Amino acid sequence: MAFRRRTRVYDGSSTRFSSVQIRLVATVRKMATAVLLACAVVLALSGCSRNRDALQTATDGPIYRNWTGEATYVGRETCAQCHQPQYDSFVRSQMGRSWKHAQRSLSDADWNDPPALRDEFNDLYFQPFAVGEDLFVREFRLDGADTTHMRVEQIDFIVGSGHHTNSHIYEEGGYLYQIPVTWYAQDAKWGLAPKFQKPGNNFRFSRVITDECMACHNAPPSFVPSSENRFNDVPSGIGCENCHGPGSVHVEEKEAGIIVNVAEEIDASIVNPGKLIPERQLDVCKRCHMQGVAVFADGEQPLDWRPGRTLAAHEQVFWPRQPDSVSNFIMASHPDRLAMSACFESTWESYRNAGGAKALNDSGGASRPLTCLTCHDPHMPIEEMPDGHYDAICQNCHEGPKALTGPCTEPSVVAGTNTASCASCHMPPSGTSDIPNVKVTDHYIRVVERDSLPPEGVEEQRRFLRLAALIGSNASHRQVADGFLTYFEQFTDRPGMLDSAAARLQKARRVDQDENLTTSWIRLWHLKQDYAATVRFVTSDDFSEPHDAWTLYRMGQAFRQTGRLDEAVVYMERAVALGEDHLRFTDQLGAAYVDAGRYEDAVRVLTRNVERQERFVESWINRGFARLLLGDFDAAEADFKQALRMEPDQEQALANLASLYANTNRGDAARPLVRRLLKLSPGHPGYQQLWNALQ
Repeated sequence: MAFRRRTRVYDGSSTRFSSVQIRLVATVRKMATAVLLACAVVLALSGCSRNRDALQTATDGPIYRNWTGEATYVGRETCAQCHQPQYDSFVRSQMGRSWKHAQRSLSDADWNDPPALRDEFNDLYFQPFAVGEDLFVREFRLDGADTTHMRVEQIDFIVGSGHHTNSHIYEEGGYLYQIPVTWYAQDAKWGLAPKFQKPGNNFRFSRVITDECMACHNAPPSFVPSSENRFNDVPSGIGCENCHGPGSVHVEEKEAGIIVNVAEEIDASIVNPGKLIPERQLDVCKRCHMQGVAVFADGEQPLDWRPGRTLAAHEQVFWPRQPDSVSNFIMASHPDRLAMSACFESTWESYRNAGGAKALNDSGGASRPLTCLTCHDPHMPIEEMPDGHYDAICQNCHEGPKALTGPCTEPSVVAGTNTASCASCHMPPSGTSDIPNVKVTDHYIRVVERDSLPPEGVEEQRRFLRLAALIGSNASHRQVADGFLTYFEQFTDRPGMLDSAAARLQKARRVDQDENLTTSWIRLWHLKQDYAATVRFVTSDDFSEPHDAWTLYRMGQAFRQTGRLDEAVVYMERAVALGEDHLRFTDQLGAAYVDAGRYEDAVRVLTRNVERQERFVESWINRGFARLLLGDFDAAEADFKQALRMEPDQEQALANLASLYANTNRGDAARPLVRRLLKLSPGHPGYQQLWNALQ
């Protein structure tokens, strides 16, 4: 699905002080650069080639020919040419409907005059609306009856089948961002998107959609690897190849007349998850249904994994354990919940005791243990499964009609007066800790003692105990350290996470003396803002420069913060050389040029950024500041105003524009901006100084 042309409605007009952010020119230099948002994903942008064939060793089953680097994705429509029945049912399934172009007729949401959603913390409203088939969201602010800010973005993609939610994405120059509103299907209501609802945590229109997001929410896209969130094109929904692997080798062989009798042998041109050993079969589902804090193996990127390979060789996933991890869990944690069940434990114990995978095909050998495919047919929509399907599976082990002679001791079931499903009692729908307004089937199969569950919201039950590894059991000290760092970036700002990461890195240094810990140490010091530690390490005799864009960026920031500006520019330039389409890196290179007095270079690279993605606010601010220092006041003013049309509370733009007005004898224009600044940051000495100067 290539990106389409569309008519975008954009109205940045405002009255009073919607273009608001100021600063005294004399005090601006230290405040000139936009603060880089904490990265949510560990992204290693590498310019070196990798031997993809070497990945074949990361398995304990057959070697599939579609694992090689030459294998490509063909799209689910190609699969339909030979597998029409499976295609027809799959495109109706929840996975098949996971991603689509934004059209009113394809949306599950109610677009008939949706209410405006209030973000009280930021004093902003968000209102979804439709114009014909096109979908939009309007962001605005009111001051009495006056609209002081208005921004409208067109929605380009809908994410989610509508079984739980519809979330929304917009695209600009191939860069994808999340829209701040979500349709919650089970409650049939609009709300702010998950993660956007906490005070101070509304990303508005700046939350990036990365290759890690796309790896699970859609079929494999054409990702620009030198970027954070740019795509050449994206497919329309999860496809066959997410679970079967790239299809080109399979198609080529069939067209060449190479046919395998699959009743007698495995067709190694394509992965059939149903024929994988149970461990690798579970890995296919875990790849997306065991979410948390992902830490990828060295050289691995989110889109690199292939079904049939050992997932632990690709990534490790971590999530906290708490005093009550029974009733406190996230939405996509189905394999973790299932593994807590006695059903799961007993079948896997029997499987291992009988010899495991090696004994599966032996006469009288091991039987298959419980996996996701025991109950689920991924080709079928959940709502189309036949009545009694799941109960019948339960009764394969719990023999006898449940209402008569089964092992269930519930009186109404024994008496035959209760026709409820097994799952309704033993896998009850439950809310999750990460997605509001959603109920999911809890895959922890058990006799639920409802009275024993702790009251919702009891803080003691949410206390952090440890970070558990959910993919395999052999997470290295470095992987655990990186897990703590990612958890700190994505979910909490508690310093204890960084202390735990440091302790794990110290252990890794002692135990795994040959492992290169450079990227992890520099990342830790960056998050701790211990820039001097990074500089000492980088300038030591033991340092070997990594070929990793994020690490080079962090090194550049460390040299900037310690005043070594020429070296900062060098490392920022190297980061951009590896990540030339990474808007944040280019923006901060421009800021480094400003610090180093290279204003024309700053204008050049920042202009490239806003031409690629005109809604990247930080680059408008930084380019405006560079132009201000070059004496081009009109151009600087235009840049600050453009930033404020998109983000009316952007303090740097407000401060720079107010300072510009004050220093060009336009006090009347500066005063409302300074009032806004003092409301945003009461007591700020620079803003107070400017206010006093304007009186």
